[in-house]
Amino acid sequence: MARHTSQSEILIAVIGVTGAGKTTFISKATGRNDLEIGYGVDSFTFSLDGKKVTLIDTPGFDDTYQSDADILQLVANYMAQTYEKGILLTGLILLQPINQNRLQGSEMKRTRLFKKILGENAYSRVVVATTMWNQISDYTLGQDRETERKNRPDVWGDMVSRGAEVVRHDDNKGSAVNIIKKLMNFSTPIELQIQRELVDHGGRVSLTSAGKQLDEDLGELIATLKQEIESLKKERDATRDEITELQHKLYGYEREQFGLGSFMVQGLVEMAASMAGLGFAAVSRELESTCVIF
Repeated sequence: MARHTSQSEILIAVIGVTGAGKTTFISKATGRNDLEIGYGVDSFTFSLDGKKVTLIDTPGFDDTYQSDADILQLVANYMAQTYEKGILLTGLILLQPINQNRLQGSEMKRTRLFKKILGENAYSRVVVATTMWNQISDYTLGQDRETERKNRPDVWGDMVSRGAEVVRHDDNKGSAVNIIKKLMNFSTPIELQIQRELVDHGGRVSLTSAGKQLDEDLGELIATLKQEIESLKKERDATRDEITELQHKLYGYEREQFGLGSFMVQGLVEMAASMAGLGFAAVSRELESTCVIF
């Protein structure tokens, strides 16, 4: 059972896609110039207004070197470990680059996944900070992109309606500190949906809402790629390299989804073993001898 951390303990997770500027944001806020972009979960503690503030640098989704399933597992493991120690977050900062040309499907998927990690009850503890304003030539265009996301319930709109704030990060210390201060006034921490679900499901991320959402998103990607491959095969001017490239992508997504499915099957076996009072290996062998896998 998680305890409430005291008001003097401020724990804030910084989350977003790879390239959103998470490590840079933390570097600006803490005044540290020695931070490096990592592939795990790191935390950095500093003093602000007489309070100890810890910023958690999470690995970015949509990464070149790690799958979203691996990243979700890393984040879930950290959340579960801190939860078991009775440590809860004060809030979360979602960094979103504003220099993208349009609202892309990948951004929509990451936003849905982020919401599943949070749960609606935690929306009021979210600050969405738009970044990369210095990389757009038309400031009005950036404002339009921000407004569109704020007004759409399937992006940030539903979070805003439940108390989330949307602000602009100007890539300097003052801006970073002001964003953090928006979360420092909460007197009690918040329990995330994924933390509750990890407890309910014995730590199995594949059985959480976030895990199921990722599995659904991967299924959609796989179906789309299969259609594209079949269409290319029917085109006379399609090159073998084009088809091979899509097939490699398809294989990667299928392997990622299979990994999620394997975690889910293992979780069900562990549950069955626990209920039967048997070891995991014994139940697994019994299932293998009686089940046909399609």
